[in-house]
Amino acid sequence: MKKRSFTHERPVLVAGHRRPDTDSVVSAVVYAQLLQSLDRKTKYQSVSLGDFSPQTEWLFEKAGIQLPPIVPDLNIKVGDVARRAIQTVPIEAPLGDAIRLITEFQLSLVPVVSGSGKLEGILSDRLPMGHYFYHFNLENFLGVLFQLDDLVRGLGLKCWKPAARPADGCLSLTPENIRGGDILLCTDDIESITQAREHNAAAVIICSPKRVKCSFAEYQKDSGMGIYQFRGSLLSLTSKLSLAIPVRNLMAREFPQLSPEQSLAEVKDLVSHKPYALPVVGPGGELVGVLSRTELINAPKQKIILVDHFEQNHAARGIEEAQILEIVDHHRVGSLETVDPIRVDCRPLGSTATIIACKFQESKVRVTKGQAILLLGAMLADTLLLTSPTTTDIDRKLAKILAAKAEVELQEFGLEVLLRNDETLSKTALELVNKDLKEFSSGKIRFGVAQVETVDRTRLLPEKINEFACALKLKRQQTDWDFVALMITDSLRGESLVLLDDSQQHRRRHILGEDGQAVLWEGCVSRKKQLLPIILNKLERSQT
Repeated sequence: MKKRSFTHERPVLVAGHRRPDTDSVVSAVVYAQLLQSLDRKTKYQSVSLGDFSPQTEWLFEKAGIQLPPIVPDLNIKVGDVARRAIQTVPIEAPLGDAIRLITEFQLSLVPVVSGSGKLEGILSDRLPMGHYFYHFNLENFLGVLFQLDDLVRGLGLKCWKPAARPADGCLSLTPENIRGGDILLCTDDIESITQAREHNAAAVIICSPKRVKCSFAEYQKDSGMGIYQFRGSLLSLTSKLSLAIPVRNLMAREFPQLSPEQSLAEVKDLVSHKPYALPVVGPGGELVGVLSRTELINAPKQKIILVDHFEQNHAARGIEEAQILEIVDHHRVGSLETVDPIRVDCRPLGSTATIIACKFQESKVRVTKGQAILLLGAMLADTLLLTSPTTTDIDRKLAKILAAKAEVELQEFGLEVLLRNDETLSKTALELVNKDLKEFSSGKIRFGVAQVETVDRTRLLPEKINEFACALKLKRQQTDWDFVALMITDSLRGESLVLLDDSQQHRRRHILGEDGQAVLWEGCVSRKKQLLPIILNKLERSQT
């Protein structure tokens, strides 16, 4: 018997929004580092909900800081909640060892493992073979479920004389019915032993609480019949025979197995309908743990801190089942709801990275050079080199401080940050629209707004603009949105081309203010603070 114990710690995740931009990723990483420095008892882990942009990858490489792992959702995995302290038995063990575990620890399952920890089978008194566990007639299963050697090991028999012939018959309590190859179970009765020898029994097991007379062995010295002793009564022996059956002969070899990477939601029905726990097995066949209905009921929620978003549909999949501890954001207070009161830090600044930089100052923690590079890069990316209308004096002040700490020239570094994100010439229009497309609503009207940034919009040919228009039409047809809008923002000129696809021509004209495929809005560079308020205001007026 062996207890296999595995430990695992569930960290508090710090995550930005789906389709993460540089501000979202940087804020999650640097804030997790700040929290960890302030709270050593809790483990904080930054994660990303999607792939990284070239701008983000370049910035992290320049800072010398590792990118966070990518997680597709917040669903609790089987490996997160599986019971890791497991009572197991080796494949050579007798059934009695497994029954003792089941009884002592009130287990529904005992895994059978090899010496290397690989799962070979399972034992449970709730499986069909469970009737062998208690009070089962075994007299006809010698050579099938167990051998004489199994009885010797499993019952601790004393060998006075080993059997010289195969024990391939049956177990018997009546010496007159003994046949060749049988094993007689009897008391220390010379007459019974004599009959067993005369009928060519393979062995006799003498039940006696005391040491048997050596004369028994001497008496049988010319016979090939083996003589063994069980230190107990005949009744005790018969009741314990099943305990000597090797687990390899009774274990189930085909049964449901779970992977540590499966979500609890995926396996919930399967586990709920099984009367015993299910083993959790790693990719190499190694036993990782077990999962029962108890673990399902008591499964803790994933604790998470959200940065750079306040909308339900911008959050990670599975956020409904998670426990939100805190939200740090610079957008509007959106549709996210929590069960309990939480910490909320929502400031009208140019980027979430600016808020994180403020938190360093407020906590009296110095930023490292690498952290300064990340925070400054994210701040300049989100404020378009401090030209966005969302930019505040706090952003400008902190940008100078971070630039000094990062040992970079502000304008030169900022221009390089923006150039690293100009993908208008290297990616398709549909890829760019999908990359930063967010859903909004006004009354019963649901719509999407995407933003694409370029350092020089004059490089975009008419064919590319038409490609963007086709991509918007496709997105509207694929969703149940009423319309889809796109900002193609020239970060250096501080202006945007605005495109809108809508099945209702009058609404398009009402929002854009004029007909045409694309309308140039000078001074409009912010989706959050400029385009979205205009759209919401015009929709509200049209619905009243």
